[in-house]
Amino acid sequence: MIKTINIAFTCSVFNIQRPMKIQSISTLFILSIAFHALAVGNFGDSTSGFAKQKIVQRLQIKKISDLNFGEAAPGDAAKVVLPGISENSENASFEVSGEPFRLYQIILPANDSVKMINGSGGSHKEILIKTFSSFPIKAGIISNTGKAMIYVGAARESISSRQAVGDYIGQFYVTVVY
Repeated sequence: MIKTINIAFTCSVFNIQRPMKIQSISTLFILSIAFHALAVGNFGDSTSGFAKQKIVQRLQIKKISDLNFGEAAPGDAAKVVLPGISENSENASFEVSGEPFRLYQIILPANDSVKMINGSGGSHKEILIKTFSSFPIKAGIISNTGKAMIYVGAARESISSRQAVGDYIGQFYVTVVY
């Protein structure tokens, strides 16, 4: 059931006094908010802003060559492969593509986090890789063509005198971020 209420509104800002019939409490509430907004509006201010978004070329990395420690015999000393400043037969190389002239960071594996494994691994079937390094060191800049190269080296631990003969392989990740 809707009740009709007679009410008189007075708005001192506009010096208006009018009788009105209000048909519900919610209408009364909405009108009181509207009149309040009109009165406050004379003492406030507003402006507009814009939402912006720039889409840049996605940063990508592609392997060109693998890290290669070559051949070793049981009992051989540790070996270091330097990253170098260009691709060679030992270092790993990666091509980076992205937004021209943009700085990117290089994230290499943590020390002692990668093993080369023969078969299913186990005693005398694992070789630890550590001290990964890169060129450029820690960060690089994408060229005007949208490309850059990263060269990666690392150190392999010494080979145990009881190391199992065979092929060893270990996977590692190089990550790039803007």
